[in-house]
Amino acid sequence: MTQPVQSHLDEVSRWLAERPVLDLGSTDLASVAVVAVDILNGFAREGALASPRVEGIIGPSARLIAQGLEAGLPAAHIGMMADAHPADAEEFRAYPPHCVQGTSEAEWVTELLDLPAAGKFSYFYKNSIASHHTPELERWLESTAPQTLIVIGDVTDLCLYSLGLHLLTRSQHRGLGQRIVLPANCAQTWDAPDHPADLYHSLFLYQLARTGAEVVSEVRWPVAQSG
Repeated sequence: MTQPVQSHLDEVSRWLAERPVLDLGSTDLASVAVVAVDILNGFAREGALASPRVEGIIGPSARLIAQGLEAGLPAAHIGMMADAHPADAEEFRAYPPHCVQGTSEAEWVTELLDLPAAGKFSYFYKNSIASHHTPELERWLESTAPQTLIVIGDVTDLCLYSLGLHLLTRSQHRGLGQRIVLPANCAQTWDAPDHPADLYHSLFLYQLARTGAEVVSEVRWPVAQSG
């Protein structure tokens, strides 16, 4: 018998609330990478698609990257994927114009740009919700060859989902055995009359988990060694 929709939604909400912390412990950070997608002004602070919910993940995302760097994560293992649309982007048939190249909307939030070693991060640009159409991303994945990929950003049900699903299926197709990790405190979507954020956020994280991702509440890095 098919499970009633409401009981399933309640189950998904409980599931998300019970996500564990991922403690990387003594993990070799040379085998870890972080990919941040679309933590931009145009989704957090200004423009037609900006959302205070997305703005709320800026602090946790900046701390995750800063703490990773402090623990020994190589700066080159931080990938920054961003919308950079031309003014006549085909995507604007489906969504209001946003993050047009050369505008402040298309800029990363200052909290990420001000991080130590931000100049050594790897930056990629896309013209759709799908990151995998960017060849530079594939070259970066090949060169860093991480066993654990931590995926953060927005929005949960579009660009973040597309990126997470691509990384999962890429690993599965090639038999790479990679861990695709999504910390829920560094992911979010917008709220709108036809788009209840709590529903879309939880359901799309749940679907990524069903496909093989590790959805966790947050990530804890190994303790940095002094001296």
